[in-house]
Amino acid sequence: MSCEGIRIEGSLTEAMEAWVARRYGRVVDIEMSGTNEGNYAAVGYAAVENAEAGTVEAVVLMVQHDPKAGADSYRLKDMAEEEGPVLDFCPERILDLLSPTDDVLALHWRERCRDQAAEVLRNSAFAMNA
Repeated sequence: MSCEGIRIEGSLTEAMEAWVARRYGRVVDIEMSGTNEGNYAAVGYAAVENAEAGTVEAVVLMVQHDPKAGADSYRLKDMAEEEGPVLDFCPERILDLLSPTDDVLALHWRERCRDQAAEVLRNSAFAMNA
């Protein structure tokens, strides 16, 4: 996991897609969303092609405002799924793009993400029926 200062001008999703592509490889899909969780301004999930291994793997992005450095300045933490990210709201469409893995931490993270998605679906259905 790394943490670095970045500048974002324009679209958050486009900026993060370009950053992920430079660091990890071709981005197959990405989703960024705003959040009020902790100090984070946005959280994102990306499916990234690992051309060397011939696989598609997940990366979690956590973006935090850094107002001391300027209005367009942020701190970015990234974490590969094999590092066992805590954030587990990865969209199922991105999970569906990932290659099979035997990595225990990645498998646990994927399972938690699918459990979260199922819970959101259950809560949505409950709210519609209420």
